[in-house]
Amino acid sequence: MRVNKQEPGYSAAPAWDEGWPGEVLRNANMPFRPTDGLVTTQNPPDFSWPYVPEASDYHLQLARTASMDGERAELEGLKTNYCSFSRTLTEGAWYWRVRFRFADGGWSPWSSVRRFRIAEENVPFPVPPIDEMMARMERGHPRVWTNPGELEEFRRRRFFGSGKAAFDRVYASVQADLGKPFPPDPPFPYLNAEISSVSPEFVKALQELRAYADTTLERMLNAAFVYLLTGEENVGAHAKSHLLNVTAWDPSGSTRFDINDQVHRAVAYRSAIAYDWLHDLLSPGERQAVQEMIKTRVADLIDKYLVSQPIYQYPFDSHGWTIIGYIGLMGAVLLHDIPEAEEWMRRSVPAFVNLLPPWGGEDGSWSQGTGYWQWSSGSNKELMDILLSAGAINLYDKAFSRHEGLYPIYMFPHGSPTGVFGNDSHYKPDAPSVRLLNRMAQIYRDPRLKWAAEAIGDMPASELQDYFYRDDDLPSVPPADLPPSRWFPVTGLVAMHSELLDRERISLYFKSSPYGSYSHSQADQNGFIVHAFGEPLAIKSGVYDYYNSAHHRGFTKRTYSANAITCDGRKGQPIDDFDAKGRVLGFVHHPDFDAVSGDATAAYRGELTRAVRHIVYMRPTAFVVIDELATDRPGGSEFEWNLHADEKLAFDSDGLGAAIEKGGAGLRVRLHGGRAHGCRTVLETAYRDPDGREAPPVAGFAGKRQVHGAFVTPRTESAVLAATLAPYRLGGDVPRIAEEELGGVLKLTFDGGATLYIRTAVGGSEGFAATAAGPACEDGPACPVGLDGIRFAGAAAAAKGDTFLLVGGTWLEKDGVVLARCDVPSTIVRGDGMLSISAQDDAIVDLKEPGPVLLFDADSGKAIRPGGEAEENMSRRGVHWTQSDGRLTIRTERGQRTFRIDVGPGGEQA
Repeated sequence: MRVNKQEPGYSAAPAWDEGWPGEVLRNANMPFRPTDGLVTTQNPPDFSWPYVPEASDYHLQLARTASMDGERAELEGLKTNYCSFSRTLTEGAWYWRVRFRFADGGWSPWSSVRRFRIAEENVPFPVPPIDEMMARMERGHPRVWTNPGELEEFRRRRFFGSGKAAFDRVYASVQADLGKPFPPDPPFPYLNAEISSVSPEFVKALQELRAYADTTLERMLNAAFVYLLTGEENVGAHAKSHLLNVTAWDPSGSTRFDINDQVHRAVAYRSAIAYDWLHDLLSPGERQAVQEMIKTRVADLIDKYLVSQPIYQYPFDSHGWTIIGYIGLMGAVLLHDIPEAEEWMRRSVPAFVNLLPPWGGEDGSWSQGTGYWQWSSGSNKELMDILLSAGAINLYDKAFSRHEGLYPIYMFPHGSPTGVFGNDSHYKPDAPSVRLLNRMAQIYRDPRLKWAAEAIGDMPASELQDYFYRDDDLPSVPPADLPPSRWFPVTGLVAMHSELLDRERISLYFKSSPYGSYSHSQADQNGFIVHAFGEPLAIKSGVYDYYNSAHHRGFTKRTYSANAITCDGRKGQPIDDFDAKGRVLGFVHHPDFDAVSGDATAAYRGELTRAVRHIVYMRPTAFVVIDELATDRPGGSEFEWNLHADEKLAFDSDGLGAAIEKGGAGLRVRLHGGRAHGCRTVLETAYRDPDGREAPPVAGFAGKRQVHGAFVTPRTESAVLAATLAPYRLGGDVPRIAEEELGGVLKLTFDGGATLYIRTAVGGSEGFAATAAGPACEDGPACPVGLDGIRFAGAAAAAKGDTFLLVGGTWLEKDGVVLARCDVPSTIVRGDGMLSISAQDDAIVDLKEPGPVLLFDADSGKAIRPGGEAEENMSRRGVHWTQSDGRLTIRTERGQRTFRIDVGPGGEQA
């Protein structure tokens, strides 16, 4: 039986999972998890698979071999298409598959076999059955953020430090609110949907409705919170009146579900929290009134997201995911008070625990961008915190939660002029980021995360969670131990920074994501963003004025609004398409070079037959973008290399370069090589939809203008485009880059002596593939000679001193000496005692190494012993290595691994 080798989350090719309905393998259905090739530090990982409407139950099987024999673990009769094991698994490699039973009793074929490995250093996360979780939970009140046994300690926080600052703010607001009238049921002018729900007038009315409801609910919760902490009777009476006033709002009126689900759910779950804090003040009749209101509203939520559009079938519904958490929250608050709460818990909490979060995974990243990370991560923690304080389960032990702090450190660091990727990415790091970083620093006792919060700035305590989302005694330590660049493989995001600590760092962000262009993501696979010296330079253009506005749908979501490739009149990737996917082919980091490769071919849905982008960071000054493009369109296509700026973008007179300026920073962009000389340029400031009509932003962004440019190739079947991006301070020196082209290889030389060699002599998509796979570098077009004695099979190679880089290749030699060769296309960087390898499949890499060496894992610092049984080593730790005859041979699992190489006994420095 073969093992599935497809990219995790990338495509559901018919050859895989044969016998499963094709419609459940496409679009935004529940994915197979663990993805093939996952290395997990969570023991056990989360299991899920597509929901099959015709299935009566499922059979899950795990084994230690791909043939699925020998040691096995299995669960039969599963009624849900997800499973969380209640016990840990043995570390090392596992294989899994699942099948479903038809209503007539017959079984489907097994799914493809997928492999995962539980790392040696793993964290136990057995998930108890929901009955056990509910039995553990607090029966009294309060349960939200504290419990009867910890209440007095929780109250004492108001007398010192950050707790006092947060309490003083909310206490003053409540004192100022005493005696004010309670807002009546909010008005709404379009109760009968008299106008389109995406018209500016309707959206404005919705925004006013939300502001009205949010302000009222905030006043209610503030008062209830102050009563919880102080027991002041007048405040408690005021809070109770607020709660009963909101309870009386008509659930079929302006706050009903079909007008705005966010208002509907907020009235329900925030009332539940106030109910918890005010429980001892409420009479039995008052409690019943609140309970009945909540039950009425929860029924609408369950009908939508657990019946007609269940989250376990469609987990990538942004509002649905948030609402499942709120159903669980209300179940946790009302458990033991009303019988319905137990059913709410059963139907929501196991799914929430398993899926947390649909938009990310074990590496802690968030596929929908920094804006929605802030909102959704904060919402996630509302249920996480209540399950923790109520005694049910600690979801901060999940791998995603443990690694989440890395996402803002790399993708949304302090000093960022904007966020990156997805809707609401115009926001800078601010109070929501500080709050989340403080919570994670507190939970994990991680001083680096506290430093990251403080580095953003001193933000006023604006939310109730600020009362306890900080550890004042935890020291603050810069993350100097972290590398300046990182790949998040689950979401296909990459950040390359000149360094992490400097607010005015140079940064490039790249996306090639298996999450498509769905929901709050946009059609920007293989797109990049450049920030430098505190300014946004190469930007993701367009704004998020409101969801599906004419501007948002017609421009912001589109590929041509990104620094990405389009063709033939701005044809790009489809929007709102989960299957418009990209994938990162490889990533390596080194003090001299970073490199990432992304394949967005699938995202173009046939418009392009090859869309591979490589980006090499020639540290510390310049980036090189290499695009391999091909089409099967008769007569070829015009390929469009899009570039966007916030204020100023001007093309060079020769049409081969451009300059972007913003504030005190600039970005020098230059196309290189003979292919660039036939390009024309396009420049405009209008936001145009696919039909060429202007689609300007409205609301708070009305009048906003940006600059949109493109280099456009002559019509051709294939092309390799090479461009350099060099950030600089205005008035300072612009990095110098020299070029030379010979024999199908472009040579770029940079300040500091680094050299990059780019293969340009390929034609057609098959030619690209042949180059990547490469022969064993026999003389021929795949291995030209003549530029500094460099021969390579791959997309690019680089050298600086004794450090070398190979990008997406199988062979590299210099002056007749083979420096590296590998059995599958790989990206490799080696030098100064550091080695990083990245490939799409398990790879065998052979390196020149004349002296004996010692090999260490760069992340853990642990020594990796040579030799032994290869399969056992791969199963246990994902790497096997030997050394003989002046060669170092390393076999490593797919993904990316970084090693430290030290001199061995009797050897010289490696």
